[in-house]
Amino acid sequence: MPTTMRLLSIIFVFIALPTWAQIQVSGTVRDSKSESIPGVNVWIKDSFDGASTNAVGEFSFETEAADSLVLILSSVGFHQTEITLKETTNLTITLKTLVNELNAVSITAGTIEVNEKATSVVMKPLDILTTAGALGDITGALATLPGTATVGNDGRLFVRGGDASETAIFFDGLRVGNAYGSTTGNVPTRNRFSPVLFKGTFFSTGGYSAEFGDALSSVLALETVDRPVRNQSDFSFMSVGATASSTFVGEKQSVTAQGGYINLAPYQNVVEQNFDWDKAPETIDGQVIYRHDLGKDGIIKGFVMGSKSEMALYQQKVGSEDQGNRLGVENTFGFGNATYELPLNDKWLLEGGTSLSLNRDHYDLDTASFDIDNNLLHVKQKATHYLTESFKVKIGAEVFFLEYAETIVELNAERGFEELRSSAWTEAEWYINPNWTVRGGLRGSNFSESDISRVEPRLAAAYQPYEHGTISIAAGRFSQPQASSNRVMAPGIDPSKADHIQLSFQHATQKRTLRAEAYYKDYNDFATIEAEGIQAAGDGYARGFDLFYREQSLIKNADFWLTYSYVDSKRRFNGFETQVRPNYAPQHNFSAVMKYWIADLKSQVGGTFSWNSGHPYDSPNRAGEMESLSPDYASLSLNWSYLFRQNLIIHASVSNVTGRENVFGYRYANEPNENGFYEREPNGQAAPFFAFIGVFWTLSSDKSANQLNNL
Repeated sequence: MPTTMRLLSIIFVFIALPTWAQIQVSGTVRDSKSESIPGVNVWIKDSFDGASTNAVGEFSFETEAADSLVLILSSVGFHQTEITLKETTNLTITLKTLVNELNAVSITAGTIEVNEKATSVVMKPLDILTTAGALGDITGALATLPGTATVGNDGRLFVRGGDASETAIFFDGLRVGNAYGSTTGNVPTRNRFSPVLFKGTFFSTGGYSAEFGDALSSVLALETVDRPVRNQSDFSFMSVGATASSTFVGEKQSVTAQGGYINLAPYQNVVEQNFDWDKAPETIDGQVIYRHDLGKDGIIKGFVMGSKSEMALYQQKVGSEDQGNRLGVENTFGFGNATYELPLNDKWLLEGGTSLSLNRDHYDLDTASFDIDNNLLHVKQKATHYLTESFKVKIGAEVFFLEYAETIVELNAERGFEELRSSAWTEAEWYINPNWTVRGGLRGSNFSESDISRVEPRLAAAYQPYEHGTISIAAGRFSQPQASSNRVMAPGIDPSKADHIQLSFQHATQKRTLRAEAYYKDYNDFATIEAEGIQAAGDGYARGFDLFYREQSLIKNADFWLTYSYVDSKRRFNGFETQVRPNYAPQHNFSAVMKYWIADLKSQVGGTFSWNSGHPYDSPNRAGEMESLSPDYASLSLNWSYLFRQNLIIHASVSNVTGRENVFGYRYANEPNENGFYEREPNGQAAPFFAFIGVFWTLSSDKSANQLNNL
């Protein structure tokens, strides 16, 4: 019996040994702000023992005792942490926040993003299409944003006191030459590209990345849709023409083709015009875009478009009863690009492509005619290296080849030039922590025609003082070749340059955005007309501030935004002897945009009010230069979209519904009258208002598909 008892005792001891070797591991997990972190996975290395933290960041579990225990903690948004335990209970562990591009503060100074991905953007692609008065024009919608000026007789983008040529437009990262339709005689133009092509728009009003150059004031970068979601055909029947498009989607590739015809003659026969038209604006165009997937995340895209347009009008001489001079323009335009995006691994991303812009304008002035050919080739390659999750470096190089020629047709006389420009850049972006981001870059360019090189530093930083607030600063140097019309008369003229600095504050949530930004630009080397000819001897400045407020939660089913921009801009350029405020830089600009969805009527209505304080102009009847100011500009536009059927929409809009006769300056007689005064005629609008109506029809296997997003 004693022997049996001893055997049983030994057995019980061995059975109990694992229990006696169990120890308790417990503690609390916090972040760098001492706030508890729930849902953290906590376990012992090389074992299955562990637990997850509860709602207050606490954990507790048992494990086998050992000479050395290593505790591992892992949670989304934080660095994985390993700790060799000296104590096993009442632990307090702090996890370091994982800082990367997704959770770090973004630099907002001078930057306006239009996309669907970001949680707090100023505009989305739908806004471009549904803004009253924009008529589906990218430029028209962006002109309601801070930093822009409304120049109603032009139609291009004017940013912070700069000329429209100071804004460079890029299509999938590649430069577009002649991005606006050709026009004449104070007839406003439009951007050539339909906004439905693009998934996002990056619009910078200054201080932009070292990747972009050849722009003194602004960059507009358009990014096309990567992967359409379905097969779909769209047909538009409008009061000014018709368009048709079809998209075919395969397993790894897709094709979209679109064609359109616009003719304003029938419309102008019904609605009285202020201009004496000989040939109403007429345009025919077509485009094709092809996409092919490369592996999981890579893609190749190709795009080609062509268009032909024509218009002509008579411009009466001031003080004359004659019909005046006939001004006509025929434009032939072609653009194509091919791009690729290819991740090599999780550390390297390659991107690049080539674009070609071909443009010919044929002008008729009574019996004289001349041609202007402007062709641009752009080749670009860049690589992004993600050294860590919080630090990335971009390097890139590009080449531009420009060919420009002016021809007097009757004399067969031609003058022109060719230029090769090359640039290289590097840029680093460091997400220091979720509240701090810094970006610095350097761009070097060589201009072959002027045999000059420029080095341009760029710097930007952002700080997040609270969850929805961002303070940003951006600065840099920028350069741009002179206008081709000046370069053809002054070969080798130096490019212009500008220095930017701007400070921005933005409060942004899903439903509300408040933004304020102050800026200063210093210009040098503008083209001027001197006794010796055209020289880069001009200078100037632009300073001011922008305010923007957008609200989507205050009124149910309503969305509105308000924009105010103040700019004090002067420059010595062209033939002016002193610094003057240019005609395209009104000092005060204001826009109010509202959209409202009426569910019972299956309708969206919208309105846009635009105002500025008037355009400076030069009067020979007054001493000085650009000393006069036109009356205030004001325009109210309304639109309405009605969902007649799920795939059939009726859309109507009216621009300048009040018929206000806005004036943008004056044309003066060449000689004074008998009283010694120069008679004048106003530079006004082509018509008191513009009315539009269209029917938009969609065919798709998805019966919910329609073109409401396009209106």
